[in-house]
Amino acid sequence: MGAPDYPPRFDEDLVRPFYDGLAAGELRLPHCARCGTVHWYPPEVLPCHPDAAPEWRTVSGEGVVYSFTTIVRSLLPGDDNTTTPYEVVLVEPDAAPGSRIVALLCDGDGRSPACGLRVQLSPVRAGDHFLPGFRPLP
Repeated sequence: MGAPDYPPRFDEDLVRPFYDGLAAGELRLPHCARCGTVHWYPPEVLPCHPDAAPEWRTVSGEGVVYSFTTIVRSLLPGDDNTTTPYEVVLVEPDAAPGSRIVALLCDGDGRSPACGLRVQLSPVRAGDHFLPGFRPLP
């Protein structure tokens, strides 16, 4: 499996806890500190309680593939297409219904992605950072 070596940009620290969690092998998602609602992708102001701050919590890394695609030609800046092809999946974590995380499908052992496929978090090292990755559950 290829993996794009395109590090996340941290112009602001809005998603840094997500990537720190991946480096620790965890799925961390922002929850409203007042009501516990998960907000992914994290907004700057929480719609449920605008005066509350997000609280990053580690959640189960299991989920289901909502959608997928195969990247056969990368359009990332500076990419030379030596990492293609690779599978990109949109995963809905069990612990955060309605949230969808863009990730790589890894360790598929020849299994093709499919909607409804059960997966487990498996972060992927790409250069000096980690990307979200999920592997199929048996």
